[in-house]
Amino acid sequence: MRSGLNFDELKASGNLPSPAGVALALFQLTLKPDVSLAEIGHIVQADPVLSGKLIKYANHLKAGSRVIASIPDALNLLGMAATRQIALGFSVLNNNRQGACKGFDYMRFWSQSLARAIVAQMICEKTRVAQPEECFIGALLSGVGSLALATLYPAAYSEILSGGSSGPVRLELERSRFATDHLELTVALLEDWMLPLLFARVALHQEDPDSMPFPKSSREYKLCRIWHFSGALAEDFLSGGARISCRMPDLLREAKELGFDQEEFGALCDRASASWQEWGRILDVPSRHLPSFEEMMAAIPQETRTGESVPGLQILLIAREPALAELSGFLSSQGHAVLTASTEEEAMRLVLEADPQLVLCEFSVPDLVGPAFIEALRRLPSGRLVYAVLLAEQDDLESQVEAFEAGADDCIVLSRGQRFLAARLLAARRFVEMREELSKDREELRNVASDLAVANRRAQEASLTDPLSGLPNRRYAMERMAWEWNRPGDLACMMLDIDRFKSINDLYGHDVGDKVIRHFAHVLRKASRAQDVICRFGGEEFLAILPDANPKAAEQCAERIRAAVESFPFVDGKVRIPVTASIGVAIRNSGMGGFDAFIKAADVALYNAKQAGRNLVRIAK
Repeated sequence: MRSGLNFDELKASGNLPSPAGVALALFQLTLKPDVSLAEIGHIVQADPVLSGKLIKYANHLKAGSRVIASIPDALNLLGMAATRQIALGFSVLNNNRQGACKGFDYMRFWSQSLARAIVAQMICEKTRVAQPEECFIGALLSGVGSLALATLYPAAYSEILSGGSSGPVRLELERSRFATDHLELTVALLEDWMLPLLFARVALHQEDPDSMPFPKSSREYKLCRIWHFSGALAEDFLSGGARISCRMPDLLREAKELGFDQEEFGALCDRASASWQEWGRILDVPSRHLPSFEEMMAAIPQETRTGESVPGLQILLIAREPALAELSGFLSSQGHAVLTASTEEEAMRLVLEADPQLVLCEFSVPDLVGPAFIEALRRLPSGRLVYAVLLAEQDDLESQVEAFEAGADDCIVLSRGQRFLAARLLAARRFVEMREELSKDREELRNVASDLAVANRRAQEASLTDPLSGLPNRRYAMERMAWEWNRPGDLACMMLDIDRFKSINDLYGHDVGDKVIRHFAHVLRKASRAQDVICRFGGEEFLAILPDANPKAAEQCAERIRAAVESFPFVDGKVRIPVTASIGVAIRNSGMGGFDAFIKAADVALYNAKQAGRNLVRIAK
């Protein structure tokens, strides 16, 4: 979950990804309780580009029904909430196509996000776990925390990304460097943009669904699985058909868990691929052509197509003809999934795209020298763990020494026959399995360390939160006030007190008194500005910190809160208790020695409000 301290500070910086222009106006307009579709349509039509995208999206949803040609028709189909979310998503995309973080590939990020959104939407069309059009935007923005870190800390985040770490390791690096991570920032932004709470709950666990706390029958559990699967398939889309073919058994198994048989999954892949390319053109986001599902299935051995576990290895074979065809046929007959290459360029591309477990390379291939290729492979982050074998024609000592000095794990002499080759591959398979098992154990240890770090972080956050009201507590208030005090610009604070709270406790008991505290905290949150920080200072007393508030704005804010408290009495069954508040306001000035005097001035003004009759606002002199 997000840290209120960090997110409020980051938001105050103004550097977080956010909607702009018409999308921002639309976002603010839809917060009004009485807004109509006609008003929304008037705002949308002010942006021809957004209008065109909404109409295209509405037609995309209708898929063959009557063509939608106007904004009113599109809004009637999409509804107010979906229109706001779609506008927000497209606006964030348009405003963040490039940036200063050199290690962050902005367009690749949006290409993968778009593919993930399309796949998630299509899965929801069948499963109905969430509204498909809402799921499209939720999935599109489900990785926005990474974009936020790239925007906020371009140089530092580029260093982390250049290390090639992923999963819990990357999360831990982000936390240690920025006191937050991309998942927490995603949750915070989805909440701040008021997307469905379901999305925020799911976003935190989307990269590791096995750790999520939701029951298997819950919507959260199902949507988390959908987002995880959609993200993995989107990454495969970017890598290409060869990568998808290699991962087909896992994909088919996961698709089956989501309710898709092989035929349905094939149809989904083909539809999603076509839609990805179409939406890529509409949104000016890169995509790539993918082979049909049939073609990708035909590229792998027959036993792999059932979705069962692959008994062999994922092998990249680099050789000359006719040895290439002969060796490929033999390896496939042994149950291995084989990719082939005959040039260095093609081989390197397949190493990067398909991530093979084993590379078999002849000593000499046209335009490629085996030992030199192995050396280049070892320089790649993804090539360090590949089991690399050089294939020699003759049993030559010098060739074998050269192979091992270049970084090869083995050197197999082809003249010894296919039986010898099969035996050496058994040894390679045992080594690969042990290395992957070791990697899995390390990952589990990292998960334990990550869980411990998260638990420590939660404990720290709990120490700054009042358990009754859910607001930040006095300790947080003082730390935040110290931070705001040292920032330039206008600053105001308010001391607020529930009038005659002791009488409420005496008449109705402390249980009801506690409920009144929670009710009061809820009203304060609703009536305050987004950038204001509301804290429980102690008992029935609260402190509000108002950044960038001049005297007039501070007084208006205080009066709005006072009126809101008076307008919403506490109701619990048959119990109805009028609630009012007295408020003291202080404005920072150069004559104050420090923020203690600042808070004291607001406290004195609060006392004056109570002395004057309560349910009043008083400004410190």
